[in-house]
Amino acid sequence: MRALTLSPLLAVILCACGDADAGDSGAGSSGATDSAADSSGEPTGAATTTHGTGTAEVTTDGTGTTAFESTTGEPEDPAWQDFLDAREDHLRALGVPILACVAKQDTQHPVFNGCIDWHSAVHATYALHAIYRHTGDPSHLAVAAAKLTPAALDAELGRVQQGLLPQEIPYGYAWFLTLARERELATGETDLLPLATEIRDQLRAWLLGRSEAQIDQGVAADDYANLSWAALNLWQWAQWTDDAELGAAMEAFVDEQVLDPKYDGTCPFDQEETDADDFFPPCLHRARLLVSTLEEGAPRDTWMAGWLPLTPVLTPIDKPAGAHISGLNFSRAWGLWSLYQSSGDPAYRDLYLDHMTTHLNHPQYWAEDYNNYAHWVAQFGVYAISQTYAP
Repeated sequence: MRALTLSPLLAVILCACGDADAGDSGAGSSGATDSAADSSGEPTGAATTTHGTGTAEVTTDGTGTTAFESTTGEPEDPAWQDFLDAREDHLRALGVPILACVAKQDTQHPVFNGCIDWHSAVHATYALHAIYRHTGDPSHLAVAAAKLTPAALDAELGRVQQGLLPQEIPYGYAWFLTLARERELATGETDLLPLATEIRDQLRAWLLGRSEAQIDQGVAADDYANLSWAALNLWQWAQWTDDAELGAAMEAFVDEQVLDPKYDGTCPFDQEETDADDFFPPCLHRARLLVSTLEEGAPRDTWMAGWLPLTPVLTPIDKPAGAHISGLNFSRAWGLWSLYQSSGDPAYRDLYLDHMTTHLNHPQYWAEDYNNYAHWVAQFGVYAISQTYAP
């Protein structure tokens, strides 16, 4: 496992983010902030696994901190606790380029006009809310709020209703649903609901209108066209809004289309090791969709038993060969965390940590070079860290 070290640049970034006690400001909903501070986001209750490094039991001690109790007698890896203890520092460091890009006006979009393009501005705005929720630092929320004015939101809604953002389907629209959920979770505000409702309807129509060939292409897509990312965000939005009809439609789509065994052969876990030429890992995204939407028991457990490798191997990318690949360590971590939560196998947690520490230790691929990296990659890292907190 890689040890996390603070490079000189990362240390400077952390210093620039301000005092670590900023969470004492008391800004935001105390319930959301207190819940985040008391939770690690680990699997709750007890889960037993026989994958990877051996049989293990994951238990929660009542304080929100989860211990790994190994039946082999091996102690919990202290590197994991170090990572949990450093999460707020990492979030503040990642927040520096995010604050800078949201404050810009690179396009003519009414709200999401920084960060070079609409979707990057959307997930940057999501990230500012997530950082605020987990740290209590009001500066992140203030920058987001400055853009989210009623008049600008109305203008964005009009543009979406007119169909002026077709290039944002499915990727950007899926991210917007994550933003709308996070904004309400962090602040209680529901001002994004009208836009989210329109985006939900258009994204759902797009997804359910896919042909068999288009579904095959979408499951395999390692970029903006990834279908699993769209389906997951629609399902999560259904859970958040208690939309039973949408939730049932997404679960049926997953069961009838994405669970198809043909994808187990064309998209195995080890495919991610060799197919690393864009910013999404399609096989891990499919896995995350399945373990999130399928209920415990069959067919989820049957699928996991057949698809998960006994000893998972996935090597972090130390030097991305291109700008898009610089997001892959973080987006792989999303799926690895979901596999850890669903299986209880610490091998996936360790792979998550390897990918996170590798990329956090290379700020040149997320904090520097605005055009290639600094306008979007840090948001992927915030999303990965936020997963480790309880909702």
